[in-house]
Amino acid sequence: MAYWKEEEAGAFNDVSVFAQHIVDSYANRLTAECASLFATVERILEEGDQEARGIAAFGVLEDVQTISTHHSFGPEVFVQWLGPKSREAWDQIDALWRAGGGSLAGVIRLERGAGAKRRWWQFWKRAV
Repeated sequence: MAYWKEEEAGAFNDVSVFAQHIVDSYANRLTAECASLFATVERILEEGDQEARGIAAFGVLEDVQTISTHHSFGPEVFVQWLGPKSREAWDQIDALWRAGGGSLAGVIRLERGAGAKRRWWQFWKRAV
């Protein structure tokens, strides 16, 4: 709260901290909560509204994938706890990152439908 000056950090920032906790727990061999955590994500993907599903997929699952790439065990260790909906979202996120060349800029380019690569400085030009 001190960092955000007593304002709401936002759902995606909140779940990012949660995803970091999940990865850290696995790294420290504390996996007892993983089954219930991923079961909750599965339930949100099945029953939640569009916003909740987006936070579960692109907040929790994508962050777990991204954060765990910085560890020797990698993201695949978490697949064992995924249900059908979360596995589908997991695979779609993985495919998006692979298609984008593993970079955020590549993913943004795909999401915006840009066919040609833009130079880094073109992102900073102001629209006239």
